[in-house]
Amino acid sequence: MKKLFLLLLLPCVTWAQQEIPLNDLGAFDQPSTNWTIEQAIKANYTDTSFQVSPGKGILVNTLRNGKYKRSDDLKFKLNHGDIRLMLDFMLPKGANSGIYLQGRYEVQLLDSYGKKQRMKFGDCGGIYERWDDARGKGNEGYEGYAPRQNACKAPGLWQTIEIDFQAPRFDANGKKIKNAIFKKVILNGIVVQENIEVSGMTRGALFDKEAAMGPITIQGDHGPIAFKNLRYETYEKPTISLGNLNYTYYEGAFTNLQANNATPLLKGKATEITGKTIKVQKDFLLVYEGELNVPESDSYEFITNWTGKGRLEVDGQVLNQGDYWYSDRVSHAKTLSAGKHQFKLSFSKDFSWGNRALGLFVKRIGSHLVALHARTSLPDPEAVGLIEVKADAEPVYQRSFAFHQGVKKTHVIHVGDPSGVHYSYDLNQGAILQVWRGKFLNATQMWENRGEPQTSEPLGLNQVLDGKFPLVTSGQAQPDSVNTGQWMYKGYRIQQGRPVYLYQWNNVMLEDHLVPNSAGTGWTRTLSWKTAQGTNPSFDLVLGTSSSVVKVQSGLVSLDGNQYFVQWNGGQESVQSVANGKQQVRIPVTGNSISYQVIW
Repeated sequence: MKKLFLLLLLPCVTWAQQEIPLNDLGAFDQPSTNWTIEQAIKANYTDTSFQVSPGKGILVNTLRNGKYKRSDDLKFKLNHGDIRLMLDFMLPKGANSGIYLQGRYEVQLLDSYGKKQRMKFGDCGGIYERWDDARGKGNEGYEGYAPRQNACKAPGLWQTIEIDFQAPRFDANGKKIKNAIFKKVILNGIVVQENIEVSGMTRGALFDKEAAMGPITIQGDHGPIAFKNLRYETYEKPTISLGNLNYTYYEGAFTNLQANNATPLLKGKATEITGKTIKVQKDFLLVYEGELNVPESDSYEFITNWTGKGRLEVDGQVLNQGDYWYSDRVSHAKTLSAGKHQFKLSFSKDFSWGNRALGLFVKRIGSHLVALHARTSLPDPEAVGLIEVKADAEPVYQRSFAFHQGVKKTHVIHVGDPSGVHYSYDLNQGAILQVWRGKFLNATQMWENRGEPQTSEPLGLNQVLDGKFPLVTSGQAQPDSVNTGQWMYKGYRIQQGRPVYLYQWNNVMLEDHLVPNSAGTGWTRTLSWKTAQGTNPSFDLVLGTSSSVVKVQSGLVSLDGNQYFVQWNGGQESVQSVANGKQQVRIPVTGNSISYQVIW
């Protein structure tokens, strides 16, 4: 029952996203004429401005008045305290902007793409510095926080940022008693800030003092930027509390969680649920009964955690029950009317190993996740040291299992490069599974706890690809996998420290070679082949299959909703509709080799 990674001190809860509509500028407070609503946007990774198509759904800042001004900052009508904010943004080359929580605390948005030097507070995902002229010339700036690593995508691609922000707290007299905290900032799926306490407002704040509430503000005076999918959850609503709580404790075997006629060893009143009442390691039954004080009629999610057997009942209805390890998240939502409701929580354990862990959380949309148990009733997550594979001085190869689109691949090689770009490759299929930039490989699950999953994972900014061999006979559909009766892996040879993969495909001898591109920001892949004498096969190269294809310019497309670029020299692409509503980009192949780049 033991899990490798116990993520449970606070369980994961699906958050309720309210979306800010982008049909017009009605959600914003007196926006300048630089801000418009558009339908589509695109840019090359070298462009300093956008190509824009009119319509709805995308918020764009483009220069219309000859010069950017502070009045071009965009203030939302939404005022907030604690908030969880998620949005997609796109930057052209060299662009600079920022998101101010409450109009006071800035998370920097900057084109940090390709930066190799140490990250600073002014890079993408950084928490900007504070500023005080009284500190003296050269010392005015202080308390900026750099992102943990460079998680910035290429200009012209959509990026995602998620910010979990806790507002400062004030007493009844308006005195600040607790600083604002960035609980987490996640840039493109990578945690770049965590539990960062800011002692005051960052530079460029709209206001001259802190407060419990304030508007989201986007910096608009530094250059073009675009946004879409603006989602948030605020936490002002009251939630459930416990009342009239009683416990009863028994010892013995209670397989059905029923005390029957057993005599309790302990009973009494309590203010919170705790497993610390239990005196033995196994063969016990602990029962809590009491009231749930529900402030308003709404749907409430109950999350239970226990090691052993448990059952939660509300108003006589069983919500959660069964045998679990305490890191298992068991959840049930129930609509409750305002007022008092009866609940019963029963817990037993009939094995001697494992923690006597017991927890009950409740979550209402618009309020924080609340623990109805004592802090010590659930153990801290088990510390697991990172086992990192580095690729600092020369290319490094690591074999392991790996998950790709939910499927466990068994013949995978991960190649790390000192340039800082890496990839995972399926040797059975001649296919790139994923590419990433930054740190190389997390091999913890290969070795910790006897290496049960035997998988490894990227440590940097990752882009998942379709995982298919890209060459097909002209005019034919691309198969989900190559026909193993016609396909044979022949190993690889080393060329300048990097592998060249060798295959036999019918009567064709193939070589597949990946090297970092000249800028070190992506991979150049070259496929070459030799055929049997007298044959001249005709191939198409499938550049990618995705839900959307955007032609940026000749020889450059972006795929998967502007998530990554594919670039090539040569043939004119065709875009074909394939299964499941997806589109496939192909180019005809001439000669005996073809090269293309993957950039993200």
